[in-house]
Amino acid sequence: MDAVMRPSATAAAAGAAAAAAPGMWGFFAVGLVGMACAIAWLLRRYAAPSVPCIVLAATAYAWAVSMSIVLITPMDAWAALKHQPERGISILWRITYWSTQALTWLALPFFQVYSDAGDFTVGGRCLTSLKENGLLYGLAGAAGAVGLTVILVYERTLALSDLPALGMALSNTFGLSAGILLMGYGLVEIPREMWKSDPGHLLKWCAHRAGRFAEDVLRTTNELESVVTIIVANDKQMPRRDPLRPYMAAISTAAEQESPVKPSSVVAAGYDMDSLAADDLEYNYDKAGLAALRRRLAAAIHDFKGAHAQYEEVIRQALDQEAIIKCRQLGVYEPPGLAAGEAGLRANAVRALWRWRCVGQPVARKVMAALLVCFSGCVVWSEATIFTGGDPDLSPFSRAIRGSLGSEWGLQLLVMMPLAYICICTYFALFRINAFNYNKLLPRTTTGAALMQNGSLMARFAAPTCWNLLHVVHMDGVIDEQGGTTVFTQNMGTMTVLPVLGKHLNTYLPLLLVVHCLLIWLRLWDRLAGACVSSKYKFDNDDVDDQYTEKGRLLIRKEGEALANGLRIGEILAADDLELQLPGLTGRKRMKKNKPWFNFGRQQGGASSSTAAGSAGASSSTADGAAGASSSSSSAAAASRSERVPMLQLFTGRSEGDGEARGGLLSSLMNNKHGTNASPPESDADSGRSGTGLDGIFAQINTTGQQGRGRPSARMQ
Repeated sequence: MDAVMRPSATAAAAGAAAAAAPGMWGFFAVGLVGMACAIAWLLRRYAAPSVPCIVLAATAYAWAVSMSIVLITPMDAWAALKHQPERGISILWRITYWSTQALTWLALPFFQVYSDAGDFTVGGRCLTSLKENGLLYGLAGAAGAVGLTVILVYERTLALSDLPALGMALSNTFGLSAGILLMGYGLVEIPREMWKSDPGHLLKWCAHRAGRFAEDVLRTTNELESVVTIIVANDKQMPRRDPLRPYMAAISTAAEQESPVKPSSVVAAGYDMDSLAADDLEYNYDKAGLAALRRRLAAAIHDFKGAHAQYEEVIRQALDQEAIIKCRQLGVYEPPGLAAGEAGLRANAVRALWRWRCVGQPVARKVMAALLVCFSGCVVWSEATIFTGGDPDLSPFSRAIRGSLGSEWGLQLLVMMPLAYICICTYFALFRINAFNYNKLLPRTTTGAALMQNGSLMARFAAPTCWNLLHVVHMDGVIDEQGGTTVFTQNMGTMTVLPVLGKHLNTYLPLLLVVHCLLIWLRLWDRLAGACVSSKYKFDNDDVDDQYTEKGRLLIRKEGEALANGLRIGEILAADDLELQLPGLTGRKRMKKNKPWFNFGRQQGGASSSTAAGSAGASSSTADGAAGASSSSSSAAAASRSERVPMLQLFTGRSEGDGEARGGLLSSLMNNKHGTNASPPESDADSGRSGTGLDGIFAQINTTGQQGRGRPSARMQ
């Protein structure tokens, strides 16, 4: 349906554009060409090769409609001031605005979870996406229903026809509130970061990030190795005729083809099943467990590749800064990698570019920083004077726009410049928050879910940002004696049905931007945030000198030596003596993720819930015996689950006639806080032999299988 509607919507927009004055659309047409080039470049640079075409198309469409709203704003301002025909702009606005709302609140969240799910069928992925999104939107819907009831009681004049305007007001409230916070950070930090052009400072920032990213590389490598080992263990435990064998084989094949750590290499190197936790061996109980394992594998591969890409990028930046510092100290600006005395057009261009980076770029950055400080000051001042309503007109942007009515392109450029700067500040801050590392755009390693998350964020903030700019330039209402209004005002002005959200919020909330920017400028925000919330919600700060910086300096030096010896960036992180040289960087246990409780009652096929806690080793042994009795896969599968641990021992850890409880399923449930996608903390070395917990149960089951049948244990040494 969406694919059918898009061409018709595009044709309608094109027809509306043709009906308008041709000159008014020149700026918009040039912007569309630039937008298409930018989207193509972003997808080519950041999308991973494995991202499906449908995901690329959805992301491109989200970026396109978001950028289109930004491009419409200057044209809308010009048409309102010059009283030009606005029918085409109105149609285009409705298409782009409601597309962004549908994408950011419905379509992209659904497809984001869909692409990230590990289910083996389309229906399974859809169900997983509906479940995960349904919980969030169910709570939001319940809160919205309560709020709507309160609003209807408070504002008795509201009618059902006002609900679209009310929904628009709520969406704009979220976008404006979050956008003001993000924009304030960017308004201060972009000029500050631009001012810090000294190569020594930039090298220190690279060293800090190198230390952090190296830890991420080791953590993600450890997780990927653990996941691949778990896949191998579950694959070995599953009987050949198990109905779930095709799904397990699909996971093993995907790991062999896509994972940098291959299951075949894990098998060749040998692995110890005693090192695995009990939950690690329970993925193969049912299809839901295998889907969770498949999803965990995909996440581990993505994290591994992303961490390596970030580490390699920052190391290259650091080595470049070291070379620049050395050239500036010696006064010899010969670029690295270029043979001395090499001539030609290419060599001369490389030398000129390198000299610019060493000499001209630091000066240019400081000049640009000074200009950006002035620009940020104008934005803050204009935001703080919105409440005047243009009488008097204290906004420098508003005065400049109204003073350029004689130039169509000049006026649209004057509208676009502050709007583009505000958008840059907002998205700059969004990706500097530590909590949002999952949606970073990483070169050639960004997954489809991360791409769609970026598209969703762009769509969420586009319209509120443009509406805020029209308030900044005092074009949010009637703009002259002739009653001229913008298309934005004609549509978003209906939000005044609820004045507290539709009018007062847009007028007075930007006043907080002054206080917010002052806190950031004095570096008080991180101190307040550190005292109130988790550090992951703090912004990245480039003025750091901590343990990561010291480790990063050593890593940069070692990576430079390794490159000189023909090694690749990142290979030194696999060195055996890395822990001796960088204490604490690698000496950590396997990282765990907090997940929901594991469902021990999952059914397998048509089996009852009592089959949920059977041992994989016992199942394998039983399946082998059943295979000799019958060649039917169904009978073999049934036989593989027919022999179970005695229920008394399973649930209480006590065998019949045994007076001492050694821990069973119920006690494990009381202690277990992890789900299908994680492992519990490592227990003591003797826990598997002492008979306590699930490890003890598995050990007893395997021992019973060896004594009773003479078969080898499922735990490989």
